[in-house]
Amino acid sequence: MKGTFLATAVRKALEAIGTPSAGQTVVVGLSGGADSVALTEAIASLGVGRGFRVVAAHLDHGLRPESTDDAGFCRVLSHRLGVPIRTGAADVRGRAKRDRCGLEDAARVERYAFLEAIRQEEGGAAIAVAHTRDDQAETFLMRLLRGAGSAGLSAMRPRNGFVVRPLLQVSRDQVLDHLRRRGLTWREDPTNRDLSLLRNRVRHELLPYLESRFNPRLRAALSRTAGLLADEADVMGAMGDDLFARAIGARGDSAVLSLSALRAAPGAVARLAVRRALAAAGGLRGISGLHVDKILSVASSKDPSSRRLPLPGNREAVFSFRELRFGPRSGPVRPQRLHVVSSAQEARA
Repeated sequence: MKGTFLATAVRKALEAIGTPSAGQTVVVGLSGGADSVALTEAIASLGVGRGFRVVAAHLDHGLRPESTDDAGFCRVLSHRLGVPIRTGAADVRGRAKRDRCGLEDAARVERYAFLEAIRQEEGGAAIAVAHTRDDQAETFLMRLLRGAGSAGLSAMRPRNGFVVRPLLQVSRDQVLDHLRRRGLTWREDPTNRDLSLLRNRVRHELLPYLESRFNPRLRAALSRTAGLLADEADVMGAMGDDLFARAIGARGDSAVLSLSALRAAPGAVARLAVRRALAAAGGLRGISGLHVDKILSVASSKDPSSRRLPLPGNREAVFSFRELRFGPRSGPVRPQRLHVVSSAQEARA
């Protein structure tokens, strides 16, 4: 059977990251949508020739009455492709309520937790997900609209831990071409047309407008820009990690930075070191560029000693003569007003 652009792209993408090899197992996220169907078929075909095992994994998010039909479709498809399938269900609405977040965020958390659980149970070397070049462009614009910095604008990586994305150089049209030539059908999720969701407004309104008025090849351009920023973010991130390591680093459930080292570092590196310290001391959930800028502002002041700043997650930043400690809140802290900053400042965080 004649190869397609998508099949070649998947093969090259997996070769570039060296996973999976013969004898290993790869778990593929299969929603039933066009992208995941094409990815599952391409990886299953590649696995036959390369000697690795493929396991499909489908999670019912429980957000639509017809979602159980998606699971049935995925079972039939997996049988046709000759790969085993693992299925599960999640209470996404419950997760959103508990975490006080949107349904999209809750669904993403549940989905990746499910995929990781299956990977561990199956002894998988990787989790393959079906994000395409179009998804990359949408993610870039969404983060740009929120004022992200270079790390955020680098968007999705070809590999992040066990998660691999072999379709990042493949367009939606190329996905559909692959499906047509392979005689494959797929399920359409009606929520993809819900314009109350930001991603859908970007997909159906913003991107088409920008393409028609400014650059017909915008998706490719944004994907390329995300890749360039990813390379730069990796360099800056390594510098931030180095500063964090040199400026004392982790200490129990806290993280400590040397004020003198922080002040001597370039602003971008200091900002990354603060984020690295916050990640080590409870994670970055709830942390925005406003928090980071406030911390750096106090750190650079003439006498920050004894200052304490409250942080999300019942944490605080405590300044002493030589050090800045991030850790659990030790007592009542007088709330500090976070001054509004410009979008340019926020984007640097």
